[in-house]
Amino acid sequence: MDSHHPNPQFFSDSLYCEEEHWDNVELLMHTTANCLTKCQGESSNSDPSSFVELWEVDELSSLLHKEQGNELHDAAGLEQNPSLAEARCEAVEWMLKVVDYYSFSALTAVLAVNYLDRFLHSFRSHTEKPWMTHLAAVSCLSLAAKVEETQVPLLLDLQVEDSKYVFESKTIQRMEILILTTLEWKMNPVTPLPFLEHIARRLGLKDSLCAEFLRRCDCLLLSLLSDCRFMCYLPSAMATAVMLYVISSLEPCYGVEYQDQLLSILGTNKVYTYIYIHTYIPPSFFP
Repeated sequence: MDSHHPNPQFFSDSLYCEEEHWDNVELLMHTTANCLTKCQGESSNSDPSSFVELWEVDELSSLLHKEQGNELHDAAGLEQNPSLAEARCEAVEWMLKVVDYYSFSALTAVLAVNYLDRFLHSFRSHTEKPWMTHLAAVSCLSLAAKVEETQVPLLLDLQVEDSKYVFESKTIQRMEILILTTLEWKMNPVTPLPFLEHIARRLGLKDSLCAEFLRRCDCLLLSLLSDCRFMCYLPSAMATAVMLYVISSLEPCYGVEYQDQLLSILGTNKVYTYIYIHTYIPPSFFP
């Protein structure tokens, strides 16, 4: 009996994560054309920074437009199912440990949790068992690493940091396919991170201060991922709340000025953007 050898190209094609960008090409071309038209209307002696400012505004508009396509999940569904909420919390905390172990980027962590939440929302009735949620977490982290990282560990090596369950590679690969299908291959959602980077530039922070600002923002954002109460907020709202909190701890003497500048850039209500940050994060969060 002849053995059947699977075609490696088949698996490569099956796991190929196509970026969701084609539907934004028209928007990008439109905003770029607007920016060029505005700059051409200025005199030849105009400040070159005007072009940069117009581009920054259009970039933010593009991010705000694209985030409207993000799926928002009501945390009440998880709060009514304590076992699933606990399993999700444990899975996210494990993913963050692995991210730290392999020095993955903050974006990899945020993407992995985004994939997990969207999958659990669609398959809630099928993820009642803790091992199923953990399998989904392993697969989501693997997919996020493939999207964002240049070096990705083997599937068995990915299961470190006291993983409660250890799955075979073929089991994880099957779950990856199920997740990709469930998420309709939309693996490039808008996250709070582009907003953090954008606003940091707009605030005009010095290089050393900007680096520390982004580090603290990433640290705070990652610490909130395991809390299901933050699932129902848009990325821009989460980013704004995180930045308001970090600015007040980083530059107390200029905190109000930076906060007003940030809110004027986003046009966001301060009460809304603070969300639960000051309620659930202790003042001594940062050393």
